[in-house]
Amino acid sequence: MVTSNVKRKVLLVEDESVVRTSIRDWLSDDGFKVECVECGEEALERIKKEGFGVIILDLRLPGIDGLQVFEQAREISPETKGVLITAYPSEETKKKAKTLGFLDYMAKPFQIADLEKSISAALGEAERKITAKEHHWLELGAVSYRLCDWNYECSQCPFAKDIRDKGGTIAIIGDDEIAKLKQLPSSQKLCRNASVHFVEKKLPHLH
Repeated sequence: MVTSNVKRKVLLVEDESVVRTSIRDWLSDDGFKVECVECGEEALERIKKEGFGVIILDLRLPGIDGLQVFEQAREISPETKGVLITAYPSEETKKKAKTLGFLDYMAKPFQIADLEKSISAALGEAERKITAKEHHWLELGAVSYRLCDWNYECSQCPFAKDIRDKGGTIAIIGDDEIAKLKQLPSSQKLCRNASVHFVEKKLPHLH
């Protein structure tokens, strides 16, 4: 049986630091105990050592992907509940996620408030009223893409450092995908970094 303390523990498996930090801070502010790891192998090691109420998994991770991680996690702990998030949604992965027992499948960009609702539902919690005078949330807004003019030779690109240093920039293309993308016409080669716009909003006070 999962105790209430374990229920409120969330394991976030996300390799993009900007997204990871935003989700972690939001959930922590709302009373969840959030632990973060960057890859599937590390996630499985954590699951072997302790229980979590919900695991939030990015689909594309270094090494084994989020679907494989969840499948192995269920073997370790059959009660494991999961939410899959991805910037690359497809009907195929959505169906597989449902087959594996994920409780939700969320395409990026999404509102973090919606993710919290999915977690609360997974834990069997009633939606909690907001009692704070103000409650902020961050929307993962539009993603801006650039074209790569340097055939993915980032060390040669004069703009690479400026792009990476921007606060809302995340890497969306991994090293394993570069070889395939190099074969595309120059007009289709997206920069491996994208700008994610975070819009701070306030939820209305509920009496």
